[in-house]
Amino acid sequence: MNPTSSERSTSRRSPSVWMGLLLYSGYLAIFFTTWTVNGVDYQRIGESVETTKLWYALPTSFGCAFLVVAISMLGWWRIALFEETRSGPAWVWLLPVVIAGVILNNFLGLQADQLSSELLLWSTLGAVGVGFGEEMITRGSMIVGLRSRFSEVRVWLLSTALFSALHVPNVLFGLPLPEMPFQVLFTFIFGSGMYVIRRLSGTLILPMALHGLWDSSLFLSVSTGVEPSAAQFAVYPLAIVCAIVMLLKTHELERVARSL
Repeated sequence: MNPTSSERSTSRRSPSVWMGLLLYSGYLAIFFTTWTVNGVDYQRIGESVETTKLWYALPTSFGCAFLVVAISMLGWWRIALFEETRSGPAWVWLLPVVIAGVILNNFLGLQADQLSSELLLWSTLGAVGVGFGEEMITRGSMIVGLRSRFSEVRVWLLSTALFSALHVPNVLFGLPLPEMPFQVLFTFIFGSGMYVIRRLSGTLILPMALHGLWDSSLFLSVSTGVEPSAAQFAVYPLAIVCAIVMLLKTHELERVARSL
């Protein structure tokens, strides 16, 4: 699934792996520098208005500002946000529906009397920042770059591995080391689900929205003293199944294309 001539013609700079990695590195440099300056304690993110603002909303907003400028200069908006065609069986739409259901359940379980206007403001900005920023650097610009060189199955593997990798530095900011492998595993599975939803819907916009709302519903649960519903864990086995189905179909299409 390499970029077509029509896709390349809309870009000011041809897609490449190194450019995708540059955007990925630039976003993370800004994000983790902000965390360092603000003295983040990972275990306390979202517990108050101040931690939501300094450790959630601001780092992602600064990173997103960088991406908006960079993507505009490269002319990659269309190829980063949209697929040429949609892929996947109709039943795979169950995945985004279940994710949306978990998000809604988390929001409905919040203690309304603990939600201030300030907390909602910074949580919303953080949700936009996470949804746009993390999706754009891994399943947006990175996919664009990887498709210039690799098969689609490798594009999934590398872009999702990089999504997991961006969570590894959390151990430097307070995440207990024994928890890190589990976070990396779960983010790899969740990232695979977001990849499936991009291919299925034909756009990165839906994964951006779901990712941002997912994170925000979890952070707001912490802020209001509510334990997020265990229903969230139903997403992971479903994401695995959907990813396997999507990748098997992709591999078969690539095999047929090579034989022609």
